[in-house]
Amino acid sequence: MRGARSPQRWVGVIATVIALLVGLVGCVRGSESSSRLSYDLATALSIPVGEELPPTGIRYDRMEDQGAYLIIDGQQALKKKGDSLSWSGAPRDGVSLTLKQRVLWFTEDELHLVGTAEVVIDEVRPTAGPIATASPIKYSGPVAYGIKKGSTIPGSTLTYLGRADEGAELGGLAEYPYRLAGDSIVWEGTLRPGVSSRLDLRVVQFDDRTLRVGGVVTLWVDP
Repeated sequence: MRGARSPQRWVGVIATVIALLVGLVGCVRGSESSSRLSYDLATALSIPVGEELPPTGIRYDRMEDQGAYLIIDGQQALKKKGDSLSWSGAPRDGVSLTLKQRVLWFTEDELHLVGTAEVVIDEVRPTAGPIATASPIKYSGPVAYGIKKGSTIPGSTLTYLGRADEGAELGGLAEYPYRLAGDSIVWEGTLRPGVSSRLDLRVVQFDDRTLRVGGVVTLWVDP
């Protein structure tokens, strides 16, 4: 029947899409050391009029014919479409944040920004469990990893145990541990006090030595 695809073909399509994603996210994947995670994530942010952009303290004051007026460090700043808006600081202990934004457009009600958020998290100790998702400091973007056998997926408690007859075997899951190419891997937990994370990954490829995954990380930082 036309339009119908076998499950095997859908797996192939998913794996191809993820492989393309991995090829595109080299500049935005999380990098890691033994105790530090660094993410460079694409962002689309907005500031309602009269409110601040967490955690910067930058407030969208008003719109006039000349453009959008913001309050930055207590001073009035006129911004037009395409203008830059940057901020760096520490929203909480162990976390540094650098925002590099451009004004996309604005109305009397809201200012819209696009750019990147560089989030560096020190003294990382991933702990699986329920996460807090109410924080207004939230960033999300693509990541891609190659994990050697016996190593851990960065920003998680999941380890790659190697290839089995059933597929790639993962340690640290409280469920069926095997995944084939195109299958999903989800992890939720805290990276350090006040920092929650969700990994939504899919298996791109695996062999006896390495597991390759790609997907999206979402971070919440309590102010």
